Amino acid sequence: MAANLCSCSGYSDFLDSGSFHKYASDGIVNTKELVYVIQEAVSENHGLSNDEYDDLLKSLYHQDQERHNIAIKAGLGKKIYKLLYVVLPNDDTGEQVGYLITAFALLFQCSDEYKLSCFSSIGQKLIPLLLDVCDMCLQGKVVPKHSPELILATVTKILGIFCKLAETRKVMASNNDFLNTLVDIIDSKVSADARVYAVWSISVLALDHDSRLLLTQHPDIMDTLIEASEIDDPTTKKEISAAILNMSAMAEAHTRLAQHDGFLKLLHKFLITIGDPQIRAAGTIRNLASNEGARYEIVFFDKGAMLSALCFTMIGSKNEVASSRAAGAIKNLSFSNDSCVQYAMMDHPRFLRSVGRAISSQFENVRTYACLALINFCNHCRHPMKSHNTLLTILADASVALNSYSDVVANRVSSAFLAQALQQENLMAMVKKQGILEGITLLSESKNPEARANATKTLELLTSSKVGRH
Repeated sequence: MAANLCSCSGYSDFLDSGSFHKYASDGIVNTKELVYVIQEAVSENHGLSNDEYDDLLKSLYHQDQERHNIAIKAGLGKKIYKLLYVVLPNDDTGEQVGYLITAFALLFQCSDEYKLSCFSSIGQKLIPLLLDVCDMCLQGKVVPKHSPELILATVTKILGIFCKLAETRKVMASNNDFLNTLVDIIDSKVSADARVYAVWSISVLALDHDSRLLLTQHPDIMDTLIEASEIDDPTTKKEISAAILNMSAMAEAHTRLAQHDGFLKLLHKFLITIGDPQIRAAGTIRNLASNEGARYEIVFFDKGAMLSALCFTMIGSKNEVASSRAAGAIKNLSFSNDSCVQYAMMDHPRFLRSVGRAISSQFENVRTYACLALINFCNHCRHPMKSHNTLLTILADASVALNSYSDVVANRVSSAFLAQALQQENLMAMVKKQGILEGITLLSESKNPEARANATKTLELLTSSKVGRH
């Protein structure tokens, strides 16, 4: 019977095709006999018959993890590796390779402990063979009837399994041939599923700090992810958004990522969508915005387009995680010490007003982050800047709405009032602005002692100055 491959599913065609003589009456495979048969074939430098390959796959086609563990303990993984080593150079069609890749995929349903055990014993020798299988599929050496797209998807998933193991992650990320192959798979049109598994592999590699460094230094990975995001496939976009979020957790790479051609454009595209890509893009921007160099790139991207998208997500998203991450990004941006960045944010037509609206968000984290951002803007925004009147309006409106929210919000809004009052040039504008004195008075009656203290100090500054006696 010819091989009928699929990526770990859909084996009914060959499962129903005939008898499997290496099984005991209870259906449990005689693993030792299979190991012996493979060993004999290896010693004679040839592959198995189609019936023997079918027996091998039938023996592994189950979801009993303990049985897979036992099979690895009995040496089946090592024997399959040795058989792949023998048949790979001489398989002109991909049929035997397809059988063995499928066998590995089934066998690696074992526990992580046994995956690691298998990697420790044969991993360094197996990986180059698996990469050679990828090349066979990518270069058209697997004939169509043996499903190169399914073989490629399956072998890529196996490689991803080794990326997922924390103990092997750095080894995989250090293998430049492997990273180059992932790039080739993502760029290729051979298999959409393989592309998703390749991006997923990058994503799980980026869970580790040392691996992130290697990924961000690779010359082609980021460009490849950016190009692949243009593919009209929701799953691909979802995995790409996860990969870049994980890569952005590396502080040392923030400026480099923000300056990478097309990277912020990709984040903006994801941010204005709905779903996981939006949530992850907001998280990525939040990470980048903790770096001063990246803040500049974010704020000035496409004439403030990223600021608009962050504001829209913060106050318009019904998803709490997306809204909170966008607010976290704005909070991180507000810590900028670059006056150009601060002025650009405050001069943005919707930015400050959006921060003001976020203070009364239904989500607690959004309210908290918006208040922290407001305090920072109050330290930078002074009379007679054109945005100053808008800032005072936000403070007045926020103080009126405080009864609906926690004492923490009251404390932070009062801190924002005080930050303004500590700057002499703001005092006249504060006294003249409708709602400011009323707002400070409300805060002086707050249940929160720190809010009362801040409000009292603010009133003292306003009334003790020459301004207060006009």
